[in-house]
Amino acid sequence: MADLNCICVIQARRTSSRLPDKVLKTLGGVPVLQRVVDRATAIEGVDKVIVAIPEGDYNLPLKEAAEAVGAAVVTGSETDVLARYLSALEAHPAKYVMRITSDCPFLDPEVSGGMLAGMIESGADYAVTSLWPHGLDSESMTAEALRLAGVQAKNPLDREHVTLWLKRSEQISRYNHRAEYNYSGEQRWVLDYPEDYAFLEALCAVLPPYPAMPGWREVLKACEDNPEIGSINRGRAEEWAALTRQIYKDAAS
Repeated sequence: MADLNCICVIQARRTSSRLPDKVLKTLGGVPVLQRVVDRATAIEGVDKVIVAIPEGDYNLPLKEAAEAVGAAVVTGSETDVLARYLSALEAHPAKYVMRITSDCPFLDPEVSGGMLAGMIESGADYAVTSLWPHGLDSESMTAEALRLAGVQAKNPLDREHVTLWLKRSEQISRYNHRAEYNYSGEQRWVLDYPEDYAFLEALCAVLPPYPAMPGWREVLKACEDNPEIGSINRGRAEEWAALTRQIYKDAAS
């Protein structure tokens, strides 16, 4: 069987310390995971959506939730998430692999698709989105680059965070799909803290209801028209940025 063009692998777990079981929560009456899978499925160039979860009976609700919304499932190590991605690639061979996380219910297929197309056109090994609102984050890489990371990445942080080695390695060519304006410090549309959940619930209340799939411009306008909503989780932005900087520092040391 010929390889697929691109698989989109969504990593998900139940044990988030800041907001346990966040992926199984609902937003506007719709499961978070369903919203993420729907948007991943709509990305141009993606042929198959796979949810990569930790192994074990405790994660059966995640497996059932993913299969209920039409995604394939692979299981693997709780902490070696890179190995989960490699397992997904082994089970569903493809030329390219896209990485998204299950806490981005407003992921924009246009942004992620633009990143994938830019990477392929440029011939880069790895691509990332940047400057977009936090919650539109996605990455893509060639199958060869992912397999190389699987061999070369030894630091546990590189294994847990999947692409840190690809971001640093001199062996890897990179493409950056940047927004025209830096929204990342102003807009936080990701689900990681209780305040994020409250923000996203309030945002869903002023956006067209599911199954509508408002794009990032429509979401941004809703935030600008309702500034009181954005204030709900704004205090978490700098804390998250500091945590991210520390992860990169520790991985590089």
